[in-house]
Amino acid sequence: MDRCKKLGVQIITMEDEEYPESLLHIFCPPVVLYVQGSLSCLKDHLAVAAVGSRQAIDYYNSEMGNICYQLAVAGAVIVSGCAVGNDTYAHLGCMAGKGPTIGVLACGSDVNYPVQSKELKKQILNSGGALVTELPPGTKSPRGYFHARNRLIAGLADCLLLGQVPMRSGAIITAEAAVDQGKEIFCIPPCNISEPACMGVAPFIRDGAKIAMSGYDIASMYGDIYRSTLNPEIYQHQMYLFRLAEESADMPAPKKKGGSKNASETKKSSSRRKTSTESVEEKNVKSIDLSEYEEDDPRRLILSMLTDEPRMLDELQEQSQLPTRLLLQLLTELEMGGIIEAMGGQRYKLA
Repeated sequence: MDRCKKLGVQIITMEDEEYPESLLHIFCPPVVLYVQGSLSCLKDHLAVAAVGSRQAIDYYNSEMGNICYQLAVAGAVIVSGCAVGNDTYAHLGCMAGKGPTIGVLACGSDVNYPVQSKELKKQILNSGGALVTELPPGTKSPRGYFHARNRLIAGLADCLLLGQVPMRSGAIITAEAAVDQGKEIFCIPPCNISEPACMGVAPFIRDGAKIAMSGYDIASMYGDIYRSTLNPEIYQHQMYLFRLAEESADMPAPKKKGGSKNASETKKSSSRRKTSTESVEEKNVKSIDLSEYEEDDPRRLILSMLTDEPRMLDELQEQSQLPTRLLLQLLTELEMGGIIEAMGGQRYKLA
């Protein structure tokens, strides 16, 4: 009890008003929840579980972030598992849309697992969301527990969105739990349903799962249920919302020269390696105000290496000496903030 107080962790039981009613109806509901932040965002709001592969390709990560961003702007809450890949994009997309998001952990609240999710968890709490687990503080993820944890992700939500799903994926367990709970399944359109890395969604599509090409495809189905808190029709102004993403993200938006360019208008150019971080930083200072970041902030280092010309991920990793997973997480944050642009093929440039 004292440890929970010190960590700012609430202990919520089935008898407490704060206990999510939806969990009472799942298989083996947790007797106790350990919560950082507040679960009040779930009350009278559409909650969408969003899950997928940890090794998702750019297409699925981008679509997951965009759809969760749109859902957040419409008034929905996103529930996911704080893992790398699709989970991270789901959380970041929601926060970019100024919506609260809930991370369901497979460990105690004070256990830094997965290691690369530490900063993401802070952002979730700072954005008005919550971290929830049925395991007490200090508990490392038990072997085989992820399947049990996934029933909570499905249980907290009204429906579930699948990203990239290989045939052997924990996301399938989450989706099966959602089906058992009588909840609707949505799928990001598969880019290649015959690829083993993508074909995990095939059985769900065959059984009636709906394709979600935007947040509207999900939100519009629940507009009557959450009439007071959900506005699916906001997608009549979808292009405006995408421009708004830069303003709504926590990170400062870049100053752009001239009009915006879409991907098809972007000029192709080869990436050039820079021998000095300082020289690149001097070149970028006109378009990115690096003073917004602390000297030791790794985001500042990354931005100092980027220009209008795309650079390869391995170049950025070699020059920055940042761990690959941390680098990918920070690149994701900067992309969702509208500060950089992912060009495909693991190339990045200033937006």
